[in-house]
Amino acid sequence: MIDGNALDLFMSVPLLEQKFLTSACQAPSVCVCRCSPTQKADITKKISEFTGKRVAGVGDGGNDVGMILEAHIGIGIVGKEGKQASLAADFSIDEFKHLRRLILWHGRLSYKRSAMLAQFVIHRGLIIAVIQAIFSIVFYFVAIPIYNGMLILGYSTVYTNLPVFSLVFDHDVNAEAVMKYPRCTRPCRKEEVCH
Repeated sequence: MIDGNALDLFMSVPLLEQKFLTSACQAPSVCVCRCSPTQKADITKKISEFTGKRVAGVGDGGNDVGMILEAHIGIGIVGKEGKQASLAADFSIDEFKHLRRLILWHGRLSYKRSAMLAQFVIHRGLIIAVIQAIFSIVFYFVAIPIYNGMLILGYSTVYTNLPVFSLVFDHDVNAEAVMKYPRCTRPCRKEEVCH
């Protein structure tokens, strides 16, 4: 927990700033209170630069707009202070308690679906490229396409749209299981299974 006056002191001296950011990144959570909107935006930017990781900014008022815009992912809470934060944010929620579901459930699904869709698109393009390469090698490197343009266009749009929809609308576990076991949000590795 740190307030705005102490934050100004730490950020004015480079050695103190380095020590503060090191300590803040090792802490499970950091709460900055009683600070200006500029300080919130600056600390968000500094933590992002220092760690090289993505930063989520969560706020509920007009004074949080700078922080939300500076963060990689801005989350605005519609509250008593108005709708400025929710209008400037990437995601808007009604109550703070919905943040858990947004990150654990929807964030996990977005991550897994994006990864699977990227793999599918690469695989789909690789199939056409390998077949074309084999065709060219077999016929003495002739510069003739094996498929005409309409067939390739149909393959990349119409013929392979069902797998895309199945990847986008699929989920492996239900929301209750993810809320009960938050470790499932970690990216799965080869040696561990995330079910």
